[in-house]
Amino acid sequence: MSFSSNAVLAKARSMYGKHLTPESYDELLKKRTVNDVVSYLKSETAYGPILEGLKETSIHRGQLESLLDEEEFLRAIRLIHYAPKGDQKFYQLGIIRREIAVLLSKVRLFNSDETLNSELDIPSYLPRYSTFDLYGLLSIEDYPSLLRYMEKTRYYHILQKYMPVDDEKIDTNMMELDFKRAYYKLFVETVKSTFKGKKQKDLLTMIYTQIELENITKIYRFKRFFNSKPEQIKKQLILDYSRIPQSVMNELIETKDAEEFLKKLASSPYKLYVDDQEFVYIEYYTDKIKYNLAKRYMRFTTDAAMIYMTYLIVFENEVENLKHIIEGLRYGEEAEKIAQLLIY
Repeated sequence: MSFSSNAVLAKARSMYGKHLTPESYDELLKKRTVNDVVSYLKSETAYGPILEGLKETSIHRGQLESLLDEEEFLRAIRLIHYAPKGDQKFYQLGIIRREIAVLLSKVRLFNSDETLNSELDIPSYLPRYSTFDLYGLLSIEDYPSLLRYMEKTRYYHILQKYMPVDDEKIDTNMMELDFKRAYYKLFVETVKSTFKGKKQKDLLTMIYTQIELENITKIYRFKRFFNSKPEQIKKQLILDYSRIPQSVMNELIETKDAEEFLKKLASSPYKLYVDDQEFVYIEYYTDKIKYNLAKRYMRFTTDAAMIYMTYLIVFENEVENLKHIIEGLRYGEEAEKIAQLLIY
């Protein structure tokens, strides 16, 4: 194992050693205001530095969530600094994912009636690491100008595909799906070209599982809330990468309704996550599988790329837990109800 790999492993495990414990969540769930949550995070956890300048008497929920997102990003950057130079293409994938999110936000502004009065929210921490000048997007006021600006980037061809005719709305949902397909394609190609053997296999297992879980969530929601037909559902899925046999996935898609889907899912490779409770919040169950798989790999791996990927999944889950707590307090939810949404 190289010195760089050892450094990534040591840094990730050191950072994980400061994660929120069950006792931390117990304390957070006792808080009844966002101010109290911030006070606890500042004084008792590793979130102190990122929240240092936040005044507890005038906290804006959006500002707090932005700082948590920034901490998530900065932790990734800290690990990248220790990564082997030959593997940097893999470690930069997270930058691309965030650039896509900014581009989608920009395009959605074009669909808004208040485009001229709306300003694109560019995370302050991202432009330093981005592959193109994100601040240049701020002065762009129409789609043709956006296309010209993005012509030399990896994102141009997808943006070109959705060039609106006259005053028609841009289908941002399908654009998002195309960007996601392109991102996963790049992810898989990068892993295959950068890593070999067990390292490659484990990384692909993680990403294929993530894609499968997103597909399962979509199938359920389309059947539960929209009564969509199988051919409509297939158009919304990413079926290029899967460990589940295509025949099994087709059976899940072809089920007549959400109830039959859950019964069929119980006999699939994901049978362990179907329980007797009502599937009110299916994302909780799929996120729990992803979290537990990442945590297991992180505990036993000696590979830098794997611990990087799994640590970020585990930490992203922690940030989502904090957002659930903040959101629950905003709506005056009881601690017991908020606790049901947390995964740790």
